[in-house]
Amino acid sequence: MRELTPEQNKAITQLEQDVLLELFDIDFTKFGGDVYHFCNQTNELGQPIVWQGVTYLPYPISADGFELKNTGASNRPNITLSNLYGLVTAVVEDYQGGVGAVVTRRQVYAQHLDAANFAKGNPNADPNQQLVSRYVIERYSSLNSQSATFELAVPSETDGVMLPRRIIVANTCGWTYRGDGCGYTGHAVADEFDQPTDDPEKDKCSKCLQGCRARFGRKAVLPFGGFVGVDKL
Repeated sequence: MRELTPEQNKAITQLEQDVLLELFDIDFTKFGGDVYHFCNQTNELGQPIVWQGVTYLPYPISADGFELKNTGASNRPNITLSNLYGLVTAVVEDYQGGVGAVVTRRQVYAQHLDAANFAKGNPNADPNQQLVSRYVIERYSSLNSQSATFELAVPSETDGVMLPRRIIVANTCGWTYRGDGCGYTGHAVADEFDQPTDDPEKDKCSKCLQGCRARFGRKAVLPFGGFVGVDKL
């Protein structure tokens, strides 16, 4: 998710705010399907919204539960779509319930929409003025002939990602000596026990902070791969 642009921050603080649109991209290409573009509204011409050259079809869709949190579990928004003509039923049946499909939510002020949305064009059109958040479908929570509701999750909760991506170890560097992350390319310094040596065959890093300092200096910004700020292994 990206931060609000200065123009968006300015728009939020105005007494009379412009219409804030929600545009949704639902991507089923991982199942061999298509990307659907929906919006709950039309433009001033009574036609589908056009954003960044992409047409967003007017379709009954609503979403709730979006929030920014820096503590605790991440939020699980819900997105509800009309099941007119059995469209969502077909998606659920053909695409494994839609689980894993990517949902992109775009928030855009109407004043920044493409010129194609206005009879006289739009000098304020700006394709960069959007707030984007991405989720994946975790499961469908309800489905009937009128509508379907899907529960969303942030991608890191569904693909097994660990944050940080490395196991936290207090005083052991996880980088490969002289490889990526370490980056040391100098002369031989010491063996794995931090005993000085000028023999390239014996030059091995101890994987400790002392070994890193011996190669980069005590005042340098060290590429040490351990987590010296933790007190447990």
